[in-house]
Amino acid sequence: MRKISLILAAASLSLMQSPAVHAQGMPGGMDGGMGGGMGGMGGGPGGEDDGPGGGKPSAPRPPKPVKRKQFDKIVTAMFREADANKDGTVTIDELHAVVDARREATIHTRFEAVDSNRDGSISPAEFMAWQKRMGSVASSDANAFGDRNGPIPDAIVATSDNPDDFVLVQMIEPLNGATIARANTNYDAGVSLEELLAYEGKHFDEADKDHDGELSMDELRPAGGPGKGPGRGAPGGAGGPPPCRPGQNC
Repeated sequence: MRKISLILAAASLSLMQSPAVHAQGMPGGMDGGMGGGMGGMGGGPGGEDDGPGGGKPSAPRPPKPVKRKQFDKIVTAMFREADANKDGTVTIDELHAVVDARREATIHTRFEAVDSNRDGSISPAEFMAWQKRMGSVASSDANAFGDRNGPIPDAIVATSDNPDDFVLVQMIEPLNGATIARANTNYDAGVSLEELLAYEGKHFDEADKDHDGELSMDELRPAGGPGKGPGRGAPGGAGGPPPCRPGQNC
């Protein structure tokens, strides 16, 4: 009986070491598992030819050209902001009144921030408490008022809520006294929207090399290094003093 058991055990061990049995005993088998898996790399889900998730990144979409109407929209918004009496003309006195109103509003806001008990006066204790809340910024006279935007410029500056308009905003000269004088081609009391669009539009036209009414990324790309793109240098292009910026007396 013992001899029969030893014979059966030897036979079982021989079968387990057989290549055919060993292959069939692997999970999925060589042909059904690894063979099927390797064969599916090219065309199965997640394969290289599947696109998203398959190993081949999709080509980036080129940025859309910037149209002239978007440029004019930003200039128009700047003009409307300066045209306080809505008569279609911005005079230098009107511009100064708008800037002064902004400055007074900022001063009033700062005063309220210091006057914690709202009694219309600022005590030394309130001033000290306000400055301490500012931390290390208070040690600098230039930043002592805690206004991140700094002083109110003597100009209306082009702005846009669309981050894609950043380059266009940089091309547009701020609306100040010098801009009004240069854009006022009929030499009347002030500048009209049409005059301002024509004046500011020269910057766009100079960048629009193929004159198709759009600025491609090649046309917007700085030519000559950092700070040499459209709107840099002379008004509307490179090769002269920079255009008047906020806070400058032009």
